[in-house]
Amino acid sequence: MKKSLIIIFVFISHFSYSQDGKFSLSECIDLAIENNENLKNSKLEEKISKSLSKEYLSIGFPQINLDGGLKYNHDVPKSLIDISRFMPGVPEGTEQEVQFGQTYDGRADLFINQMIFNGSYFVGLSAAKELVKLSEKLTKRNEIDIHESVQKAYYTVLNTRSRVNLVLSNLDRLSVLLDETKQLYENGFIEKLDVDRIQVAYNNLKSEKIKADRFFKLSKEVLNFQIGLPVGTQIQLEGELNSKILEDFSYSLDDFDYTNRIEYSILQTDKNLKFYDLKNNRSQYLPQIYANYNYGYNTSSSNYDLFFESNRWKSFGTFGLKVIVPIFDGFLKRSKINQSKYKIEQVENQLLFLERSINLQINQSISNYENTKESLSISMQNLQLAENVYYSTEKKFKEGVGSNLELIDSNNSLKIAQNQYFNSLYESIIASIDIKKTLGTLLIN
Repeated sequence: MKKSLIIIFVFISHFSYSQDGKFSLSECIDLAIENNENLKNSKLEEKISKSLSKEYLSIGFPQINLDGGLKYNHDVPKSLIDISRFMPGVPEGTEQEVQFGQTYDGRADLFINQMIFNGSYFVGLSAAKELVKLSEKLTKRNEIDIHESVQKAYYTVLNTRSRVNLVLSNLDRLSVLLDETKQLYENGFIEKLDVDRIQVAYNNLKSEKIKADRFFKLSKEVLNFQIGLPVGTQIQLEGELNSKILEDFSYSLDDFDYTNRIEYSILQTDKNLKFYDLKNNRSQYLPQIYANYNYGYNTSSSNYDLFFESNRWKSFGTFGLKVIVPIFDGFLKRSKINQSKYKIEQVENQLLFLERSINLQINQSISNYENTKESLSISMQNLQLAENVYYSTEKKFKEGVGSNLELIDSNNSLKIAQNQYFNSLYESIIASIDIKKTLGTLLIN
């Protein structure tokens, strides 16, 4: 009952996507983007990085603090002092107890600290902005992955659904043929063997129907998972698996740039961050300058009432500059600088390797697509020929001039041609998606 309520709620909440109850590819992608947990976390990382950037920026603003306090000295410190030093005529060595401090102390002051120059801070500002860019690119990478997985899952459902419909169509055709064959047998025109052969073919199709239904169900569950719907949710998809899907697809290498690939762009951003790390380490040789200002009031009194008299509070104020000049750190900064340089070299090597990998991926994806297109063209021709052969053989069999074996053989050839056609079509569509991804245009087209 609980599961049913969840499914109903999901459909109600997302009904605006498809008023006719059927989901298009774009609607499935929108659902996936809305529901994907990894993408949600990636967007949260964006917010975190932006917040960290603001946090780092705040370091450069004046740091202002107001400090105040009241203190009650319940046991004021006392000490013995030789009063002969201060009072002439008093015998030497005469001691008297003297109280140091008052029973009540008060203080209130304003402290302002302002950074004037810190090379590391200004480098950090640029690095923080680059970190925001990195988080945005990571989000984009997740979106690309979602587009790819949803598209492939969507077309897989269309493919498995077409297989179910194909088996149903073949079952209907063989069912009619089986009935007609039984009538011919009953009228004495053919042998029982002819009926049994078609019955076997019919039973084999029923077995294929069970497999096709299972694959169809599994493909829908995968799509449900990809778009964030509960497993078992029954959804209907728009469109059919046909060659029209490929009509608007085209690719070109003229405008290709490695930065179109999100992986390459992420590595570039990582390289920039390591450059800022190098600059930061170099900035450690520069002095740091800070200014500070302190102003306030303090007082002390042995009497609680006198403590609140305004004329007993005395003001004070200071202004200062603080300069930190690095002199020697045991070559620590030099070691960090060298480490930063090595890390930059590592990223540069990764970029070169990725460029070669991308070149290979592009060549492979295009080659695979062209091969599937050729296979699709051939399978379309074979399908047309197989249909012609079957219907001709069927006509001859019904007229009594063709054999039962020829009919069954042509039926099997037709099934093979149909399966090859849908295989080639599906592979071509998947190959087109792979090309878009390798060229970095999956989110554009």
